[in-house]
Amino acid sequence: MDDQGHDRLEPLRQLTEATDDARLLDLMIATVEILEKDTALVLEQTLIASELAARTKAGDWIANTELSEIISDADYFARVYKQQRQDIAALKATLRGKRSQLTP
Repeated sequence: MDDQGHDRLEPLRQLTEATDDARLLDLMIATVEILEKDTALVLEQTLIASELAARTKAGDWIANTELSEIISDADYFARVYKQQRQDIAALKATLRGKRSQLTP
């Protein structure tokens, strides 16, 4: 999963450079804040999974309470991100529909 050669945020950078509209910039700031929070949550959960795997590999005992908390968190994030993925798909369809109306 080598992703170093691809700048995933380049479209947002270009959008930022292309606008001087204050309302649009405020909406972009809100969007970037969502990305920032989601990235932090995914990173946190990935680190927890990595630590859990390392502890298991080392033969460390993991308390049922810890496992229950991890499962609960994972279930919550799975629900949130499944809904978010559906919402993003709907938004993308709306954006593409709007874009197609602008094309002669």
